Amino acid sequence: MQQTSTKKAAGSRDKEGFRPDIEGLRGVAVLLVVFFHAGLLSNAPFQVPGGFIGVDLFFVVSGFLITGLLIREREKTGKVSFAKFYARRVRRILPAAAVVLLITIPISYSLVTLIQRPDAMQDGASAALSIANIRFALTTDYFNPVSYSPFLHFWSLGVEEQFYLVWPALLLVAAWRAPRIGAGAALLAVVVVSFAASLYMTDTNPSWAFYMLPTRAWQLAAGGLLAVGAGSLSRVPGAFQHVISRILVIAGWAALAALLIDAFTIDSTTIPYPGTAALIPTAAGLLLIASGMERRGPGVLLRLMPIRFIGKISYSLYLWHWPMLILGGLYLQGPLQDVALPGQVQAVLTPSQAFALALFSIPVATVSWGLVEEPFRRGYIPLPRPSRTVLAGVAVMVIVALIGTGFNISAQNALADLGGQTAQVDPTDSPQPSDTPGDTGINDATDTPPPSVASLPPGDTPTPFPLMTPALTPAPPYTPTTYAVTNALRPSLGKAPKDYERPWTDNCLGWEATTVPRPWGQCVYGNPSGTYQVALIGDSHASALFPAVNAVAKAHGWKLVVYLKIDCSFVDIPITEFTLKRPYTECATWNNNVITRLNAHPPDLVIVHMSRWIYNINSSDGGITAQGNAMAREMNKIPQSSKLVMVQDIPDPWNMSVPDCLSAHLNDYRQCAYSRATAFGSNMGRRENVAVAASGASLIVLTDSICPGTGSCPVVINGMIVFRDQHHLTATFSASLGPVLDQKLVAILDASPGPTPSPGP
Repeated sequence: MQQTSTKKAAGSRDKEGFRPDIEGLRGVAVLLVVFFHAGLLSNAPFQVPGGFIGVDLFFVVSGFLITGLLIREREKTGKVSFAKFYARRVRRILPAAAVVLLITIPISYSLVTLIQRPDAMQDGASAALSIANIRFALTTDYFNPVSYSPFLHFWSLGVEEQFYLVWPALLLVAAWRAPRIGAGAALLAVVVVSFAASLYMTDTNPSWAFYMLPTRAWQLAAGGLLAVGAGSLSRVPGAFQHVISRILVIAGWAALAALLIDAFTIDSTTIPYPGTAALIPTAAGLLLIASGMERRGPGVLLRLMPIRFIGKISYSLYLWHWPMLILGGLYLQGPLQDVALPGQVQAVLTPSQAFALALFSIPVATVSWGLVEEPFRRGYIPLPRPSRTVLAGVAVMVIVALIGTGFNISAQNALADLGGQTAQVDPTDSPQPSDTPGDTGINDATDTPPPSVASLPPGDTPTPFPLMTPALTPAPPYTPTTYAVTNALRPSLGKAPKDYERPWTDNCLGWEATTVPRPWGQCVYGNPSGTYQVALIGDSHASALFPAVNAVAKAHGWKLVVYLKIDCSFVDIPITEFTLKRPYTECATWNNNVITRLNAHPPDLVIVHMSRWIYNINSSDGGITAQGNAMAREMNKIPQSSKLVMVQDIPDPWNMSVPDCLSAHLNDYRQCAYSRATAFGSNMGRRENVAVAASGASLIVLTDSICPGTGSCPVVINGMIVFRDQHHLTATFSASLGPVLDQKLVAILDASPGPTPSPGP
């Protein structure tokens, strides 16, 4: 705050618009981000878990500085020169960003795995076009909660650059007659509307809330409001200036303490962000700027030369540190895995490696600042007049984007050469296995044992009516001639990550916000006109099993209706959701509505399947027995006339993305086999056993078909890639489970009292 008090800090304004304390604040912000990322990627004992709030500080500072610059120009000249404004932004931002992208794109192409290259190159092109935040908002979801893209950090630059694009025009209109009053009113409106949008989107779509300008604009606008009010203290009567100055000093130190406490205590895995949690760093940033020029305020620390130096190079340091950590990890450790469990980051560097790379990024950033950033920013490198400078900057970034696109095309061609052009069949429409090698249903190395008879609830005995027979024929054994990743695999490696089942593509898999199943008559599969009705209930694991269930339903002529919702366990306890990071009330509502629908349209057979990872809210619900009983209570709400079957959760390589691993071991996919200890854990099937005992349901176990034998579990079975990620089956492999699921279901129905399903067509 500008004022005439004699208690101003010496050198608080070295020149118009420059604040050394703000330079130091930038240093604090970038250090928080750098050490957060270093700890995150290494699971180091020393962590700054909330260091990501440094980005919030950058937003506040940018809003303050840019708005102040525009307001001063408007008051001084009576207008705002768009050409000069954008030319300054181009000189400040684009040269350093272009250099980082031009170096990072080819290095990333050479280091990331084949399956990751197309996405990484698209990320780089998006970063060059200042839309990285939009891309990550669209591509980061339940199935992709963590991104190791070397270009991920460009999301915040996208937010700021989009702000720079729209804010001068908005300010010109709002401040046409009264610059500060008009700008203040416009900024206040932006703060209110954007913050409300942030709260809503944090609760319903956290990725959009985190990455998008409309939900972050309130932080930039809050900094702008402070800039609009700058100098107002000088108009306060002298008797009050001393009191206000003392208050600012106390508030500034409190803000610094709150900021540091927040950085070291906030838990990004459990606290929804931004939402209300973003108020602390935003308010702290405002108070630190407001008190920064007070002689006894926290500016005394922020103006120290070491922290000012970090602030001076903060932009270059921000640009360089993340690709150095990611690409350094690729070089030192090999291919990076994705997540250990949903929402939890797998270590990709040792702590010493991570912090060495983080520290080394400081001299790299210093060189970049001295050779690239400053010469363009200060005009040491001659540039054309402002309008042409803007056009030149845009042209350069378009060229960079085209380079990234060219690498993307090259990556896609490489995948196609590996088998991306292999003809694919719709697995849900292929209940019968083909005679082509690689399409069979037996493990590469070990023949699958004959399916065991499914367990029956106590007291069930066979009845005298005619028995059903399985309608699907198991495929014959198949022995591979090579273990290389070739175009003989189905789906092809390039298509495996998106080998989704029909409910996913038909929008019949409910997302986080979904609370009501699709209208009756939609999301019907199998034989839609069949008289025997089957319901499939569960989460994304049940959806991934759909191709197998659908194959059985088609073969028998049954009508199949699906009730599927991601991360929604079919349990009668409150649970949380790792993406929303709050009580998953939408799941409870969804389950209640599913029960209502089942009572309105009772199925003959209900199949329940869900992940064994249940994130209960109450600690008393956390035990195996408690969770199994919660499953049973929910299943007991299903109409009594329905035959109830539970399919046990499958073994999976939960700490490894299978397509990523395959692309790193193209010559021998057996290197990606995962241990039975990983696949089964210590509680495999225990919840389901409790549930079937308490509900009277029958249990089906498909373990022998997914991890056969007694050794490690393969990721390629019968020429089919088993998983599309860490724990969801590819639709192709899931369909191959149809025959074994058919045998187990028929055994259960034959042993159950009651009417037998009529044979299908």
